Amino acid sequence: MKKFLINKKVKAKGYKNNEYDAVIIGAGIGGLTCGCYLAKAGLKVLIVEQHHKAGGYCTSFKRKGFTFDATTHYLGSFRENGPLRKVYDELELENKVNIIRFDPSNVIISTDHKIHIWTNLDATIFEFQENFKHEAENIEKFFKFICNSEFAALYIKLKNKTFKDLLDEYFKDEQLKGVLGVFLGNISLPSSRASALASVVLYKEFVLDGGYYPKGGMQTFSDAFVERFKELGGEIMFRKKAEKIMVENHSVKGIVIDNDNFIPSKIVISNCDVSNTFFQLIGKEHLPANFTRKINNLEISPSNFIVYLGLNKNYSNILENRCSWWCSFNNSYDLKKLVSDLDRKDKPYSDDFIFCAFPSSHDLSLAPPDNEIVILIIPAKMTDNSFWKDSRNYLADNLIKKVENFIPNLSRSIVAKDTASPLTLSRYTSNKKGASYGWASTVSQIDRNTMPLTTFIEGLYLSGHWTTQGTGQGGVSSVAYCGRNVAKQIIKSFKP
Repeated sequence: MKKFLINKKVKAKGYKNNEYDAVIIGAGIGGLTCGCYLAKAGLKVLIVEQHHKAGGYCTSFKRKGFTFDATTHYLGSFRENGPLRKVYDELELENKVNIIRFDPSNVIISTDHKIHIWTNLDATIFEFQENFKHEAENIEKFFKFICNSEFAALYIKLKNKTFKDLLDEYFKDEQLKGVLGVFLGNISLPSSRASALASVVLYKEFVLDGGYYPKGGMQTFSDAFVERFKELGGEIMFRKKAEKIMVENHSVKGIVIDNDNFIPSKIVISNCDVSNTFFQLIGKEHLPANFTRKINNLEISPSNFIVYLGLNKNYSNILENRCSWWCSFNNSYDLKKLVSDLDRKDKPYSDDFIFCAFPSSHDLSLAPPDNEIVILIIPAKMTDNSFWKDSRNYLADNLIKKVENFIPNLSRSIVAKDTASPLTLSRYTSNKKGASYGWASTVSQIDRNTMPLTTFIEGLYLSGHWTTQGTGQGGVSSVAYCGRNVAKQIIKSFKP
């Protein structure tokens, strides 16, 4: 076994000894949230992050004067007492980042329909009713069921159902069912496979309570957590990759980072890919055979292909309600076909739907004066490196041409362009195959026992979208609340 040097270079600054109470691997939102709560409770906490910035998928980067959000396009669950709002308030982040909201938050666009999701629920219901008058009564019942039901009631009713099962209970119109299934593009599953419980939670916490945006871009949101974490006494190391989680007698002893430096800790929280956590950082010699089989048999969510565009014109006088657009090109709203397309080796992506985000239409600071940002996203899967190296520019140009059906003269206005493939997302976040949402939110995989926060190794905890909380994956709000739950559990059982 490789012998590691014990704290030869790494020192716990400001403490009498070099042992931490908790070390967190990964400065995604789940890890940052967990770290803040632990530090606030008085624990000595270190976060180790391989990237030069915090946030995971909730980051931003700059090109030619434009600030692009890497993957996250807006925040959800920010209503009063909403899960993300609760974290925001409890960690006292209100003076560190300003949250705005756009209305509408989403628009579904096709040749047949243009349906808005407004911040006012009644306005949203009316919008659907105007497009599907014969289903008006059922539409109101459906949305009121989602918004007015407590989680316990939702769990009992939906835990063993798919979203298609739920839609079939309320509606007969197949096109309406297809339109309502469009938002499952957020978790890249068709309604026939997506957990009804996960889908309803997604609707309640992200679709109907969405459109929140941090002024300055998503990086400002993540940076606010970092600032608060440091204020609370936490330490964070960037450009430091965890090489090993040291385990002795089924108990964690700390981690090893680059240059073979051992950092002792009573507790380790992994906020990174679970497969990497157990197979590389811990090692199969510490794993029961049935657990190894379990991880290998779980289905992961797809990744994305993303095109970032900086434009030398502003579309405010040309396009209305530039928010988050779901553009359909075949009017079938067939997410089942979308997902099956991803399994093609010659075309591991689907462009029947293209998601378009317009962040600078709400935050002018993101682009130069009279300029604009458009971000295009489609689901995709990891394949051999050569495919994405050879095809990314061709695919980007094709997406731009298709979107010109809705955004006139887009290609003529581009002054900055970049792309991200599943390979890119995997490289920057270490998520397996660039998975965007951790495990796929199918009926059989959302149970909290599928990949719980606690593990069979004493002192090892999991956080982030590779854990399961019984509700599926819903983006930033769900991983933030996961980090909060992990911290509360550790604090409750912590022994100095």
